[in-house]
Amino acid sequence: HDSNTAMGALVSLATAPLSMLGTCAGSLAGSCFAGLTCKACTCACILPSKLASMLYLFTVSLFVIMALLFEYEGGDIVIGGKTNQTEESIISQIQHAAMHSASSGAQSFWNDKFWCASQHPGGWVICCEDVCGGVYSVYRFSFALTAFFALLALLTAITSRFAASAHRGFWIGKVFLLAGLLVSTLFIDNDFFEAYREAARYLSFLFLLLQILLLIDFAYTWNETWLSYDEDGDDESCCGWKLAILLSAAFLYLASIGGWVLLYVYFGGSACPAQQTVISLTLILSLALTAVSCSKIAPHGTLLTSASVTAYATYLAYSALASHPDEACNPMKATGESASGLVVGLVVAALSMATTAANATGSKQALLGKEQGNDLDKPLDDNAAKSADGESEEVGPESWWYFHCMMLASSLYMAMLLTEWTSLPAERNGVPVASGEMGDWAVGLSSFWVKLASQWVALVLYGWTLLAPFCLRETRDFGIEFDF
Repeated sequence: HDSNTAMGALVSLATAPLSMLGTCAGSLAGSCFAGLTCKACTCACILPSKLASMLYLFTVSLFVIMALLFEYEGGDIVIGGKTNQTEESIISQIQHAAMHSASSGAQSFWNDKFWCASQHPGGWVICCEDVCGGVYSVYRFSFALTAFFALLALLTAITSRFAASAHRGFWIGKVFLLAGLLVSTLFIDNDFFEAYREAARYLSFLFLLLQILLLIDFAYTWNETWLSYDEDGDDESCCGWKLAILLSAAFLYLASIGGWVLLYVYFGGSACPAQQTVISLTLILSLALTAVSCSKIAPHGTLLTSASVTAYATYLAYSALASHPDEACNPMKATGESASGLVVGLVVAALSMATTAANATGSKQALLGKEQGNDLDKPLDDNAAKSADGESEEVGPESWWYFHCMMLASSLYMAMLLTEWTSLPAERNGVPVASGEMGDWAVGLSSFWVKLASQWVALVLYGWTLLAPFCLRETRDFGIEFDF
């Protein structure tokens, strides 16, 4: 007993100077870190506009990857844990005694907030599995991005040099801001994110509409690029770039036709007249728009663009039908949308956001054209120039609200796409569940109508890009000449 008392006294005497030394070193390190952080956050670090846009796109992609990892592999996050009470090393005993004396009270106060604390005695709980795992972890990543891009949209709403700097600079400060937003979501209840999810469900409709505009712009650019390759080349054979355009369009149309057949087989049974109507409308409207794109009233129309829109409309039809709650007409009700649906959604979203990063004004012109006498095609960074002494880049007045609104919409859509549009309630703790059980929560009339309405409006918008040059030829210049 006396030896144990002596050992305890020795440990207590040893921990006192260690605690004082740690406090002093921590204060000095904190002061240095705070000074460096302030210096770094105030660094403008102006980048070219396209490089800045690509960095935003990379940020969204990184958050998507992290959200998927936390959704399927996430769980309790804890720092530390039980210590080995049988350790014989006096150095180890001194270290653990110092940590325990400094943190036992604060640790108990902190861990009382977490229901999973009892599973990790001696550890500092950062978050439990209902926060750092499952679908509710995806909502946190989505919310952090949404708040980040909403702030940037406000800061860049007015054309000014400040807006240009806000979009193209202060990257270290943005990293700290985004990290702070993400960490702050750990302290928000899941009830809030249940409401956020419902808001994202309907606001995702906006992204789906913006996405079709960007895909239309991408398809037109794709067609024009390959045509320019064919015109610039010296190869007069039939195996040129024009053949590649025809083959690509044929592939997309064959894939769409195969999709229509499968939709009729799996969703359009004799007892499902509503599903049959959805599939038939998709088929009729797609073929009608293809006919318009090949007519004289739309000389700018291309078969490749129509094929791309047809394939996208077919995908939206499938996604909507897979979200219908009628089990008799939805064989995927028990399992939810297949993994292929997630892959297709991610690929389409990636293409649209890449188009946004490459040209933030292209889709606006595709929808409205340009007014006569105005130059909406002028690059947004023409006034940017490096100063002679190598200091920060001078930028001219710019406005990037449209770009950040697109990124904001994609952040909202991310919350739906990665979770299969599920309605899993907050009291289920948001952890990954069996696929069949997730399927029951992944269907619903609200998701069905959002996807279906987005398909209809998307087809209308594509029809508008075909007919607008003809209908508005007296007031707007689309750069298109008609033969009649």
